Amino acid sequence: MHASDICPTWLDTVLTTTGTKDGTVAITDVATSPIGTGQVADSIRTTVSYAAPTSAPSSFVIKVTSDKEQSRAAGRSELNYLREVRFYQEIAPNLQVRVPRCFHGEIDSNNTEFALVLEDLTPARPGNQLTGCTVGEVRLAVEQAAGIHGPYWGSAQLVGTPWLDISDTYWARFTEMMPEWWAGFVARYRNRLSAADIELGTAFTERIADYYSALRTMPFTIQHGDYRPDNVLFDAAGGDVPLAVLDWQTVIFAPGVVDVAYFIGGALDPATRRESESELLAHYHRCLVEHGVTDYSLTELMRDYPVGTFQNLVIGVAAAMLVARSDRGDDLFTAMVTNSLAHARDHDALARIIALSEQGAVHV
Repeated sequence: MHASDICPTWLDTVLTTTGTKDGTVAITDVATSPIGTGQVADSIRTTVSYAAPTSAPSSFVIKVTSDKEQSRAAGRSELNYLREVRFYQEIAPNLQVRVPRCFHGEIDSNNTEFALVLEDLTPARPGNQLTGCTVGEVRLAVEQAAGIHGPYWGSAQLVGTPWLDISDTYWARFTEMMPEWWAGFVARYRNRLSAADIELGTAFTERIADYYSALRTMPFTIQHGDYRPDNVLFDAAGGDVPLAVLDWQTVIFAPGVVDVAYFIGGALDPATRRESESELLAHYHRCLVEHGVTDYSLTELMRDYPVGTFQNLVIGVAAAMLVARSDRGDDLFTAMVTNSLAHARDHDALARIIALSEQGAVHV
């Protein structure tokens, strides 16, 4: 489904079917406007007119398949569309994190044409990775990360879930393609990268298999997979919701600590990150314990955290090579990569990856 397909008849049918609205009160008109600059899917704010007064919502956010062929192909091949629909249908109700309520989800058998009718949480303040966050905002984000990770921490319940437990195939693709993607990234953005960045990025991509081996030494849970400022709303629903988490297209059964490293590394400038990182990690660990995680120490967290510092590079490089190019995308992806490399240097992360990979213990 695409933005042009949103019409009163379709929306009236799906909302009546799901019990979101009284079937006797018809939708007479919809007004749509695009939201943001989504790289894979299109988000459309949809304001609804009803034939009579009703308690049904007056607006929704509807996510649909991208009109851009390159982004649409990526959404299909990476299972992005399928994962987000299934997340809202099967996983979201079990987490301790605020996400938009899902009123309807659908996807075709080719995992390409989809639609999600979601709660409109405006007014809200969207996060912006290019401008970053305050330490207080990041603290709130790591609290919510614990609410994502805690309920399924180390659980075997999700093992074998075909749309979620996909690390074998998903990581194999990244292992195969990352050296090629990195070469293309360097060719495109060489004038934005330092010699040291290129050297470390090349060394990492040459050891990408060790990266995924290191991840397999950590506890698996629900991982957002793209947990960064652009995918959260602050002060949502007019301030009633301090932080809501959006864009679940990259959700995967994988280590939760990667989300934390990814957000911290992408949201704070290096100097601020260095000053606040230890306290933020200690706070995340306390929140994990509050969510019932009692078999993962702060020492283990500090051991695992450096590995996740490369995730901004992994996602930034892959996205740059897979989705339609834009000026903001260029700025965003190069910022993700350069910040990731600075973060990794601070933690000697490549050496940590090699050490964990050689241990070979699996904590899933």
